[in-house]
Amino acid sequence: MWISEKMQNRNSDVCGAAVGIVTVGGAKPSVLAEGEIRNAELTAWGAVRLPKAGDEVLLIRSSDGESVAVGKICGTPPDEIENGEVYITNGGGGLIRLKNNGEIELVGTVIIRGTAKIEGDFLLNGEEYPVAD
Repeated sequence: MWISEKMQNRNSDVCGAAVGIVTVGGAKPSVLAEGEIRNAELTAWGAVRLPKAGDEVLLIRSSDGESVAVGKICGTPPDEIENGEVYITNGGGGLIRLKNNGEIELVGTVIIRGTAKIEGDFLLNGEEYPVAD
C-alpha cells in the first residue's frame, strides 16, 4: 500500500541521475544502478570511449525513462594536469594530453597511417634532425 502511494505521487517529468557500475561493456552497455539498466545510450562529442565491465559511470535518466551514460567516473585527476587542459587515457599506459601552451603530448606507441607532414623544426631526442629540402 505504501509503495503504491509513493509511486502515484512520483512526478514522471522529473529526470534523475545515478552512479552505476558497468556490467556489460560496449556501445550499448548495461549498468547496475538502482537496478540493471540495459542498452544505455552513450554520449560522445569527438571522442568515443566504450565502457568496459567494472567501470563506474554517471547515468542520466530522461523524463521518458531512457538512460544515457554521460561519462566515466575517473576519481582523482593526475597531479600534472592544469585547468583547461584535456587529458585522455585508457588506463592502459597510453595517453594524449592537450596542454595549455599548445603542445600535444603523446605517450605510448604512435602509429601513423597515411602521410605525416611536418612544417617547422623536427627534433629527435632534443636534437634538431636534418630535413631534406
